[in-house]
Amino acid sequence: MTSKKLGALLRSAPPATARAEAPEAPPPAMPSVPALEPPPRRAARFAAAEPEVPLQVLIPEHIRKQLAVKAAEEGRSLRALMLSAIRSLGIEVTDEEIRGKRGRKHL
Repeated sequence: MTSKKLGALLRSAPPATARAEAPEAPPPAMPSVPALEPPPRRAARFAAAEPEVPLQVLIPEHIRKQLAVKAAEEGRSLRALMLSAIRSLGIEVTDEEIRGKRGRKHL
């Protein structure tokens, strides 16, 4: 893309940052929304059939080291530690999902 085209594109796009000036009229009041109910608990048989997907986040190195130490102290994997933390946020995570598939003996 040439610089002329890029310049025209950038001029046509709205700015991505908030403006310093105050809004002229206050935004309309938000209607009250009833509290969300947690989804119904699903059977564990569905958890096994559901595929797992990767999740990657960037965190400070000192926090990553503390997570590794915590996981080692508890004798758990980092994955199990993070899924337990996600459960503490109120998101449904079954014990089977926390245990995972690795390290299980197949009979």
